[in-house]
Amino acid sequence: MTKIKTLALLFVAALTMVGCSENGLESGRGRLDIALSTDDSAIDLTRASLGLTKPAAKDFSLTISDATGVIGEWNSIAEYDVTTLYNVGNYSATATYGSTAVEAFETPCFIGTKEFAIINDQTTTVKITASVANAVVQVACTDAFKNYFTGYSFALTTAAGTEIPFVAGETRRAFIDPYTFTVTGSATTQTGSTVKIEKSFSGIVAKTLYTVKFDVNSGNVGGATVTISFNDEPVAEIPVDIELNDAL
Repeated sequence: MTKIKTLALLFVAALTMVGCSENGLESGRGRLDIALSTDDSAIDLTRASLGLTKPAAKDFSLTISDATGVIGEWNSIAEYDVTTLYNVGNYSATATYGSTAVEAFETPCFIGTKEFAIINDQTTTVKITASVANAVVQVACTDAFKNYFTGYSFALTTAAGTEIPFVAGETRRAFIDPYTFTVTGSATTQTGSTVKIEKSFSGIVAKTLYTVKFDVNSGNVGGATVTISFNDEPVAEIPVDIELNDAL
């Protein structure tokens, strides 16, 4: 009889432990809560905001990882259950909106990752700041360039081979996967000849706004030369032959 009572008590104790486990009260487990914010600033000459419409937290996907790899994924942070239990230990949480593989005008990708630790019987609030993961490129022409040429157009080609057209008057920004890109184009002089333009740029990094600007004679009157500047630093000059077909 004593043995039966002892087994019964052990069984009740086991049930009690299971109940505690379901409530997250057992030793070695805790919960996680996510607090997300977005930052649309980009490094440029002024470190200004890009003025983007920031996505809502529900528009971000969420991935939780530990030392072994991904242990949980949600298409939306809104789908995440804050009552989920995790073993005590070190983790990382990544919130993602969009993709750097989508290279086009005004298509920002936001990514934020935060490492954290789960503490026994506690809810850990992880504050993630998602920042622009793209490189941002804009093409500009000075008034001198616009007045000198009767027509012009450019195209930006990314390292992945994506071609983004920049026609005359285009003011939108291209959001691309950070790596390298090439700008090609042509401009027609008032005599009808064509100037071919091509310039490649490397060392491109995320969360940075790059401006490729085209000018003629730096705005001065004189012999015609197309100047290409990269974030206000001159990087190339192309002579304009107004009598023959123009060449680089």
